[in-house]
Amino acid sequence: MSLADASTGITPRLTFALPGRWLALDPREQGEASVHIDDAVRELAGPADDAAIARRRLRVAFQRAVDSARDASAHALFLCIEIVPGFPTPASLTVHAPEGMRMSPAVGTSADAVLGTLQESFRVLRVAGIDTAKRLDGPRASMLRLDRLHEETVEEDGATAVATRLEAEYWFAVPGSKQVALASFATPLGELRSAMLNLFDSIALAAAFGPEAPAE
Repeated sequence: MSLADASTGITPRLTFALPGRWLALDPREQGEASVHIDDAVRELAGPADDAAIARRRLRVAFQRAVDSARDASAHALFLCIEIVPGFPTPASLTVHAPEGMRMSPAVGTSADAVLGTLQESFRVLRVAGIDTAKRLDGPRASMLRLDRLHEETVEEDGATAVATRLEAEYWFAVPGSKQVALASFATPLGELRSAMLNLFDSIALAAAFGPEAPAE
């Protein structure tokens, strides 16, 4: 779905200032994405034998992010290596405009109208994570955040570990329209939910919409 403004023909693109070091991937290039994932996993978890479970956990998390981004026709995918030097921080960020996510004609184009209607529709549909819904307003964009935790079992070379994955969705109101854009963060560091949400919030609150080339 294009985020083009019908009156101007200009497509606003949601942009982020990402702190630390991130890898930008094209989820459509599966072979290239796999190579980048392997490199990132080795850097984050190291090559030691006792880190096999950690490497497996990261590889599964990053591959899931790539697969989900490809299925959603995302226009941006980033994998975090570290936020500050020497502090590995595995996380992913996927940005796209979900098809069909346009509010009804009766809804205005203000952020309050769009996000209020979106939250109510999520509540009626009992969308997972609706109980965590929180409205956030940055200097250049407004959004609705939902988060959820998933417990997963990871196996590697006969060893098994239970891991907690955190997903945080930020539904942005596209300025001057009835549409939304989605920025989806994920991390295998679900045990650090509060700290990771603080990080994701800070990134989302600094995001902005900027014009791109005229829509076709």
